[in-house]
Amino acid sequence: MTEPFTTELDLPAPVEEVFRHLTDPAAMVRWMGQHAALQPVPGGAFEVDINGVPVRGRYLEVDPPRRVLVSWGVAGNSAMPPGATEVEFTLTPTPGGTRLRLVHRNLPPDEAAIHGTGWAHFLDRLGSAAAGADPGPDPWNQG
Repeated sequence: MTEPFTTELDLPAPVEEVFRHLTDPAAMVRWMGQHAALQPVPGGAFEVDINGVPVRGRYLEVDPPRRVLVSWGVAGNSAMPPGATEVEFTLTPTPGGTRLRLVHRNLPPDEAAIHGTGWAHFLDRLGSAAAGADPGPDPWNQG
């Protein structure tokens, strides 16, 4: 496994709105994926189809509106099966909105770079969506 992928960024949206975009299926697909089945309680489903990639896992911890921890993997991917990694979102209020800290743990070495690129792309879209703007169609979605 690689070192955890960690990033922090400031989003121009209230912490409650950012949290909603991590737990509400309709809000989730505004910034990431084309379909989401989310049950934001410990043990509940975390399923997001992202540009043909079936991400599957479970909510492990949900602490509104401060923290979300999910297991994360890909159906059909033997190197990173459903639930094999963990993604932690920590939200802290700031004067201009929310500081988001993301940590993605247990990534296989072959998956680290693509996930780092993916998180940069999607977190930018999250910032727009949570602030009430339309991030538009995902340019990475070829389907």
